Parts: sequence; structure tokens; C-alpha cells
Amino acid sequence: MFSKSNSRRDNQASQKPEVGVPSILSIDTVVTGNLASSGEVHLDGAVKGDVDARVLTIGETAEVRGNVSADTVRVSGAVIGSIRAREVILTRSARIEGDIHHDILSMEAGARLEGMCRRLAVVMEKSDGDQNPLLLTTRDSEAAE
Repeated sequence: MFSKSNSRRDNQASQKPEVGVPSILSIDTVVTGNLASSGEVHLDGAVKGDVDARVLTIGETAEVRGNVSADTVRVSGAVIGSIRAREVILTRSARIEGDIHHDILSMEAGARLEGMCRRLAVVMEKSDGDQNPLLLTTRDSEAAE
């Protein structure tokens, strides 16, 4: 009658997202191939391939030669390829050679960008009566209409 229910605690525990320790690639690490993570990644080394993560930090000594895709990207190093993210932060030491597809873009004085910046547009597409949000560039969404 007065006992605590374990099911309530189990429900609360199952609703919390699992947050792990960020994956860190140190300055002396070189990855050849694609890198994917559902969590946070901090790069200080080199990646020769595409990088896909939820939160990505590219440190001052890091270089990515490939496309970057994430929810949030903070760039202090070099990216040679395109970036597609909801939020992109370019610090003063960032060097980008490629296009940036973003919803939110902030750029510090001194950051270098050789490419185009395009905003992402959220397009609701109906399929079988369901609405699924798709992230497309503004140009892609105009062509779809």
C-alpha cells in the first residue's frame, strides 16, 4: 500500500537520452574512411572521408577532407568538402573549401570560406497521409514546387 513503485522509476530512466562520453580523435590520429557517430565527436587529427555526427567539433589542428553532416558543427580547423548542419559555427581560425548548407550560421572575423552558403528549408512532404520533414536547400525546395 505504501511501497514505492519501481515502474515509475523505470519509465523515467527510459525517457532520459543516453549521453556518452564524446569521441576524441587526437592530433596524431589519421582516419582514412568515413566516420559516423550518433553522439558527440571532437577531432584534432585528420579524416580523409565523410564525417557524420550529432555534434561535431573540428579543432584548430584538425583537417577533414570529405563532407561533414551533423546537427551542430563548430569548426576551428580545415574542412575541404561540404558542410550540412542545422547550426554551423566558424571560429576565426576556420578554413573551409566547400559549400555550407545551414539553418543557423555564425562566423567570427578571420574565418576563411571559399564556397557558397545556403540556408536549409524545412519542407513538409506528404507520403501516405503522413508528414515527414525533409531538410533541403532553398534551391531544391523551389525546384520541388
